[in-house]
Amino acid sequence: MKYIFDVDGTLSFDGETIAPVINSAIDDLIAAGNEVIFASARPIRDLLPMIPTFTNQKLIGANGAMISIDQKVRVISKIDLEYYDFLKELINEFQLDYIVDGSWNYSSRITQESFIEKMIDPKNLAKQVALEEIVEPIKTIFVNLDNSLQEKLMTLIKEKTTLNPIGLAGEGTVDITSQNINKAYTLDYLQVDKFIAFGNDRNDLEMLGEAQQSVWINSKPSLLNFGKKADVICEANSEKVAQLIKSFI
Repeated sequence: MKYIFDVDGTLSFDGETIAPVINSAIDDLIAAGNEVIFASARPIRDLLPMIPTFTNQKLIGANGAMISIDQKVRVISKIDLEYYDFLKELINEFQLDYIVDGSWNYSSRITQESFIEKMIDPKNLAKQVALEEIVEPIKTIFVNLDNSLQEKLMTLIKEKTTLNPIGLAGEGTVDITSQNINKAYTLDYLQVDKFIAFGNDRNDLEMLGEAQQSVWINSKPSLLNFGKKADVICEANSEKVAQLIKSFI
């Protein structure tokens, strides 16, 4: 069986590490003959430090916009440059904090303290460059938004572009990828059609909906109504998540 794991809020609860007990459970899952794929909102650059012993597995990054197979990174879909210009206009008009990921390097401006800062290139694997130097944008994140601005930006993006904006619950962000890009799309691209999926947020919903069995990690209680559509709901606790993973063996 194939098992698809989101990372932040599903396997990691501090944005920096995955507990050894969960890593051990995943090791056991692989040793039992199962395939494991990690599917994250993080670009591959920022996913690798989270899973140092699993980098040879198939990886889906940037909410499906890029993949890593046999440790070779490949972009699935870029943001159209015309739409990228529109996103830059929004950045300037609303003086937004942002992160723009290219295929490896990135541009960012974070003017207020944000949980997301510690997730950006934690191992210094890339270069931070000027916004104009990102010529192949893969994913854009608007950061430090209040609810009203988050909704306004998502509305504008949907009205003016075909891009895929996702407002993550309680995070004050808008994640933006190209049209129709999500984790389920990229699993289909990889011809993964039968799988069990673990997730915890809106950017996992399509993936969970396509899974033979879906597991919702309830790290965001405000989204429990989404979780109730899953086959299994698990408390966001490392020991309990590890026990659940082992129960599939």
